[in-house]
Amino acid sequence: MRATITSTAAMAMGAAAYVWPGQYDIVEDVYSLQAGAVRLGFIDAVNPCGFGTGRRGVQNAAEWLRVAYHDMATADVAAGTGGIDASIRYETARDENEGAAFNNTLAFFSGFYNAHVPLADLIALGVVASVDMCGGPAIEFRAGRVDATGPGATGVPKPDQDIATHTAAFARQGFSKAEMIALVACGHTLGGVHHEDFPQIVGDPDATPGNTTQFEGGDSAAIFDNQVVTEYLDGTTQNPLVVSHNATFRSDHRVFGADANATARALADPAVFRATCASVLTRMINTVPAGVVLSDPIVPIDVKPYIDTLALTANLTISFAGRIRIRLDADSSRDENDMQIDLIYTDRNNQPVSTPIPTTRLTFRGGVTTGLHGSSFAWFNFATSDLDADAGISGFKVRMTKPSTGAVTVFDNGGTEHGFPIDDSLLYQGAQSCLTTTATNTHDLTVVAAVRTDRANELLALDVNYKASRLNESFAPFLSTRSASLASTGQTVGGYTLFKTTVPMDEESWFSAEFDLALGATKVLRRDSSVLQSACKSL
Repeated sequence: MRATITSTAAMAMGAAAYVWPGQYDIVEDVYSLQAGAVRLGFIDAVNPCGFGTGRRGVQNAAEWLRVAYHDMATADVAAGTGGIDASIRYETARDENEGAAFNNTLAFFSGFYNAHVPLADLIALGVVASVDMCGGPAIEFRAGRVDATGPGATGVPKPDQDIATHTAAFARQGFSKAEMIALVACGHTLGGVHHEDFPQIVGDPDATPGNTTQFEGGDSAAIFDNQVVTEYLDGTTQNPLVVSHNATFRSDHRVFGADANATARALADPAVFRATCASVLTRMINTVPAGVVLSDPIVPIDVKPYIDTLALTANLTISFAGRIRIRLDADSSRDENDMQIDLIYTDRNNQPVSTPIPTTRLTFRGGVTTGLHGSSFAWFNFATSDLDADAGISGFKVRMTKPSTGAVTVFDNGGTEHGFPIDDSLLYQGAQSCLTTTATNTHDLTVVAAVRTDRANELLALDVNYKASRLNESFAPFLSTRSASLASTGQTVGGYTLFKTTVPMDEESWFSAEFDLALGATKVLRRDSSVLQSACKSL
């Protein structure tokens, strides 16, 4: 495969073009939902910037930048190989990848890794998050990377190599000499060099008690600034890669001086430093193997629904529940305290239903979630168990009313005729599904679905995706899938037929399992089996 440092859109994520559901909805959640009422917390390990999970001298943000560069650094853009592809998971034992940063980072990322969020996208997002949390420039993020299935080539530059070798390595990655200098400076504004990883560079900690880490820019290296460059230029730097007692390992000194300090002097301007770092770091994370097409830049979605329940009830009605997420920073006039949300829906034949579905504002932690780059969101819950199963539902629009003025805005899912689509031909029956423990301490996952009778002859398939540990290869788990088809139980309820399957799960797989149901093009995604009840109920 050929590598590329440019990309075209697979699916636009901008507010004007986005249509729900989207290919990268789950990635967008990891990007957007950082802190507050509803959160995934991807930034937790880099907030605050200097956080190191209690490990002396460690800065997680710096580790995340290092992991991304080392993953990308073996790219050969002319040959079209390498780049941000998560091959680093197979390469942590190499001498060019010294230190615990790689496994520490991969272990944290594994909590967000699933069948819909590749590890390579998380590595790229790590750069975006760490720079943001450390006060650096906004780095755009695109999704769609593909995880490598094995190690890549060797070739990460090492601190004892000469400048010709470094320049050639960066050229192979697609960077000029000036861009090499900038990328090293932008990467080394955070973090430091650890004695346990590089005793040749950092002096004996026994001679200087507590001196196990030497930082590369400033006293604490806990912010994203150009001090790594200005201190190099004025001769006050303590960066060990510039002033180490071992001249062989002064790689930053050689890199920064590769063009007689011309680039370093330019980067001494804070505005130039920020703009340049935004450019080279974006190019770094967008370097991917040829054939991999990245999305347009991910931006937080303006109005986004989450469907938690779409299920048949014992009363022969449809239970419909979930949440609506409204982006507050997209419009300065939006105030979560002056906002009423309801759903205007259409039946199965696309006919409007006169009674809207009301919502209630989430009050936990103020009902607001914050995200990267100053984004914020308000949440509104809805739930009804009274939808007529014979009439059904085909979609809805979100109506926002401002009580203080009476102003009304209707969101129609990017101009889609019937708004946000709902397909009631496949209903996941959560109450009838369960995860049971067997006598031998294994687990059985039972999944029940209701299929509208006019589609009951179609194949109903289940993919159970789970994480499997292979610590001999990587601290990040690997994904496995168990597939099954659901068979009719013979029970019909109203206009629906019930289908069921049971999949055996071992001790490791059940805990992380999520599953996807598919009836032709109709899908139900990402049901978390670990929160299922321990006994299936009857309908």
